[in-house]
Amino acid sequence: MSSTKRIFKAVATVTIFAVVTRTLSFLFKIYLSRALGAEVVGLYQICLSTFFLFSSLGASGVPTVLSRKIAEDRALNSESKGYAQFSTALILGILVSLGTIIILFLLRPYLGALFSDTRAVPLFYIMLPALLSTCVYSIIRAWFWGSKEFTYFSVTETVEEVLRIVFTALFVSGLFAGASGAYGIALAFTISDLTVAVILIILYIVKGGKVEKPRKISEIAKPALPVTAMRVFGSLIGTILAIMLPARLIAAGYSVADATASFGRIAGMANPLLLAPNAIIASMTIVLVPEMSESGVKNNMIMLNRQVCGGINFALVISGVFMVAFAALGRELTSFLFADIESGKYLEAASCFMLVMPINMITTSTLNSIGMEKQSFFSYCISAVFMLAAIYVLPKYMGIYSVVVANAAALAICACGNMYYLRKRANLSFGFLKTTVMVASIAVPCVFFSKWIHSLLVGPTGIFALFAALAAGAVMYALFCYIFGLINVESIMQFRKLKRPQPAITQTPS
Repeated sequence: MSSTKRIFKAVATVTIFAVVTRTLSFLFKIYLSRALGAEVVGLYQICLSTFFLFSSLGASGVPTVLSRKIAEDRALNSESKGYAQFSTALILGILVSLGTIIILFLLRPYLGALFSDTRAVPLFYIMLPALLSTCVYSIIRAWFWGSKEFTYFSVTETVEEVLRIVFTALFVSGLFAGASGAYGIALAFTISDLTVAVILIILYIVKGGKVEKPRKISEIAKPALPVTAMRVFGSLIGTILAIMLPARLIAAGYSVADATASFGRIAGMANPLLLAPNAIIASMTIVLVPEMSESGVKNNMIMLNRQVCGGINFALVISGVFMVAFAALGRELTSFLFADIESGKYLEAASCFMLVMPINMITTSTLNSIGMEKQSFFSYCISAVFMLAAIYVLPKYMGIYSVVVANAAALAICACGNMYYLRKRANLSFGFLKTTVMVASIAVPCVFFSKWIHSLLVGPTGIFALFAALAAGAVMYALFCYIFGLINVESIMQFRKLKRPQPAITQTPS
């Protein structure tokens, strides 16, 4: 199988599972928001943000580095080292996770200061044991990732989401005493996470995985440190947002309930929609990471440049169609999905930075794939400073829209830093910047066209008007992308022909 066909098949596999997982997660959030309200969703999101902060200590940098090491070993025909690398990563991750759990339990009397709403504290401790299972879960998935076993990598994420929905439905329904409402969501999170960790252990053994004598911990720990620090800072930003934004809104005159609900609208309603393109973009990035690691270890910068620029161009075109939908009909979407118009106003405003997200996402993954974790971390640190400053200063003047400005500034600064380092290392071309401008230019008339179609049909045909306008905007966007060469139909058709079995060519006697 050719490299292009193999990558296409892998991307398709990961995308299918990712779309199913994101769809289930999205429907799950709709159910929660309608069944429990924005306030309970806000409490859960506050706990989740804090959990991700601490889980990033043992379940971020170590798995990322492990996947790169395994991909590099495969490229150099040293696959036998992978099991020792896996053992090293597992020991390191478990030690960090257990240490974190112990420290947090010892600090329980003081942890309430972390939360703007103290009702979140008991929920967080229900979720705390999942720190260990998340670590084991992430490391085993990283082994599958580096080994290019994308089906196993992806299916377990879908299984986790299914289990979380099932357990949440059981607990939130009040079937079990004391486990309803927000407590039920927290308990379902922990049980589903533990269950998937067990499933992954079984899959690793079935696939011939071993636990061998570990190598030097520094081989994993040293490159993992900047990645972990970046993920910790990323989670810290989420935690600060969960703590600071409600507090600053309260200082500006909001009630505690309204401030918590406002955060719930961002984290639980608008953000899942804003991150919807990642179901496809992340799938491509997952497949490209081992490929880029191989290009990096072989010092094939020409191929690396093609992989990065091709991935970004693809991601920009995908993000553009979502940007059109959210900018045009954000309020109508959230009103239909969540019965909440305020989150739609935020969604419309936030759609402006959707074209920066894929550039930042892919360039960060590229740096981490070729052993430039320190440079990636440095770019992120600079962007984090602006993020924190904006979150602290702007809520007084802009309310929840301060998060839009903070995110836009952080993404742009981090992407520029990443591109600078990739230019130095791989002579990165910036052809994708032209694609960015083209997608943004194409999106503008598509937004107005979608709004116009909706205005013509709205009234007694409310739901139909929404979906018809979304479809019209998407069709117009795709048509413009084709006209301006962003979508190459001929290449797609040629690829489909290549996939068909070709008849064997035999020589006939002359």
